Amino acid sequence: MDWLGPVFAALIAKLDPTTLVLMCLLSGCAYYHVIWRREDREDKAKMLEMMNRQIDSSNGLRNVLSAITGKVQ
Repeated sequence: MDWLGPVFAALIAKLDPTTLVLMCLLSGCAYYHVIWRREDREDKAKMLEMMNRQIDSSNGLRNVLSAITGKVQ
């Protein structure tokens, strides 16, 4: 891994400042996108769990109503 430092130094020396700024902005946006998707996955998992509980409760209500009325679904 000792070779990695000179490679980065040579790469940065060949790039102009505008390109370096754009690369920094792009890496920041990529990091933000990864964090945003991670939070989105957590929210979707919570929403799916809530929907499953809602479906279970509506199925229970359906069973109670069909037992009260005597009609089979």
